[in-house]
Amino acid sequence: MKRAAAIMLLTLPLLIAGGSARAHTLGVDPADLTEMVDGSYHLVSRVPPRLQPAIRTPVLPERCEFQGNPRGARGVYEVRFVFVCESALVAGDEIVLPWQREGAMLTVNWKGQDPVTRFIGKEGSEMRVDLEYFLAGSGGFRAGAKRYTMLGVEHILEGLDHLLFVLALLFVVQTGWKLVQTITAFTIAHSITLGLATLGYINTPSAPVEAAIALSIVFLCVEIIHKRRGRPGITFTYPWVVAFAFGLLHGLGFAGALADIGLPPPEVPLALLFFNVGVEIGQLIFVFAVLAVLAALRYGARITRDSVAYVAGERIVVYGIGVLASYWLIERSLGIFV
Repeated sequence: MKRAAAIMLLTLPLLIAGGSARAHTLGVDPADLTEMVDGSYHLVSRVPPRLQPAIRTPVLPERCEFQGNPRGARGVYEVRFVFVCESALVAGDEIVLPWQREGAMLTVNWKGQDPVTRFIGKEGSEMRVDLEYFLAGSGGFRAGAKRYTMLGVEHILEGLDHLLFVLALLFVVQTGWKLVQTITAFTIAHSITLGLATLGYINTPSAPVEAAIALSIVFLCVEIIHKRRGRPGITFTYPWVVAFAFGLLHGLGFAGALADIGLPPPEVPLALLFFNVGVEIGQLIFVFAVLAVLAALRYGARITRDSVAYVAGERIVVYGIGVLASYWLIERSLGIFV
C-alpha cells in the first residue's frame, strides 16, 4: 500500500505538469487597431488560417457597432473587424477580445499620432483592451508589470521541459543549504542569459537551444540513476554548478519565447524585468508544490528517501522523465536540420 502511495505521489507533479511534447511557445499573436480617416476603426488579428477559429467576435463599447460581418473578414493571414462609433474612442473605453489565445501584442494607430504597442494578456477566457493603456506617452507601468508577470508565470508553469528539469534537480537535493544554493544558481544563470539575449547581446538559434534543454534533462536523469547504483557523479557533488551551467541554456529558451511575441523597443526593459519575476514566481510555486508532496510522503505516509517504496516511485518517475526528454532530444535535434 505504501509503495503504491509513494508512486502516485511522486508521479503527481509530472501529471500536473503534463502537456505537449513540443517546446512551449507563448501563444501570443500580433494585432493592430487603426483609427481610419473616415472615422471607422479596423481591428486586425494577424494569425495563420489554422488559428483563425480562435479569433472570435470582440465585444465593443455600447456606442459602437460593426460594419459588415461581425465575425470578421478572414484573409490568408489576418482576421479583420471593422466598426464605427457614435463618438471617437477615448481613454476609459474598453474592448473585450474573447480570443482563444494566450495574449496579443497590440499596436494602436491613433489618427495623427505615433503608434503605441503594448502586450495584452489573457484574463480568464478573454483579453481586455483598456484604451487608456494605449494613449501616446502613457507608460502604463502598473498594467504592463502585471501583464508581463502573469506571462512569465504562465510560461514556466506550462513549460513542461523547464519544470521537469527543476523536478529532476529536486530529486538530487531536497532540503538544506544545498537546495537553496542549487535553486539560486539556476535562477541567477537563466536570468543572465534571458537578459543578454533579450537585449540583443546574444543571438542563438532556437532549435539547438531547445535540443540542449532536452539534453540537460536526460543528463540529470542519468546522474540520478547512477547515484542509486552507487556511482554518484558531479551533480551530487556540486549540484549548484550543474544547475548554473544548464540554467544558462534554459535562460536562452525563456528569451526565445519572449522574443517570439515581438516586443517593441520601449517595452523591452519592462517586459524583461517582470517576465523574469513571473518565471521566478512560477518556479517557486512548482518547487513548493513538489516539496509539499515529498513532505507528505516523509511525515504523512512515513516513507523515507531510502525506503523501498520511495526508491520504486523515484525510479518510475526518473525513467519516465528520461524517456520523454530523450524523445524531445531526438525530435528537436532533427529539427535543427529541417
